[in-house]
Amino acid sequence: MKPKKQIKKKLPKISTLNNKLFAKWSLVVRERAGHQCEYCGIKKGEINKNGKVTKIDAHHLQNRKTKNSPLKFDPFNGVAVCPVCHKFGEDSFHRCAPSTMHWLLVNKPERYFYIIENLKFKIDLANRKVLEEIEKQLETLEHLDLDKLKEIEATFPRIVKTQKPEIEGTLFDKESDEDDDEESETL
Repeated sequence: MKPKKQIKKKLPKISTLNNKLFAKWSLVVRERAGHQCEYCGIKKGEINKNGKVTKIDAHHLQNRKTKNSPLKFDPFNGVAVCPVCHKFGEDSFHRCAPSTMHWLLVNKPERYFYIIENLKFKIDLANRKVLEEIEKQLETLEHLDLDKLKEIEATFPRIVKTQKPEIEGTLFDKESDEDDDEESETL
């Protein structure tokens, strides 16, 4: 009887982990604000000026597509806003960045300066240990501990698979045959 093959458990893709962290980040940002728009004050479920039931979105202050920036998962890089303040209003976060940045500076200066201070902070976001730590840190409503993430990255560097080097020639190169012939003549 043949022994059963051990089935290796596949790890989730990094993109799957990122999506999970974005969903958790969004929930943390909205919960921190009490499911209320931080810009205009309307609450989730209230009727807005367009006659629609309000939902609350989480908006990234620094773009979430910035490569290897842990701010994309940092609650301090998020604002809970209704759809009008998020995308559709004249002074919405997507339509008028200067007015929303001014609002942030006046109303949430600790977040504004935190983001400015850490804009260039980069970390390997394909490192599973780093992503695991980010998930733990999202349990709090505070900003991420970037120093701890950097420490984890240094302690558990990601091993990058490299391609096998190409070997020039073969075992049966003519040069090696000639060398063998020379050796046998001298013996």
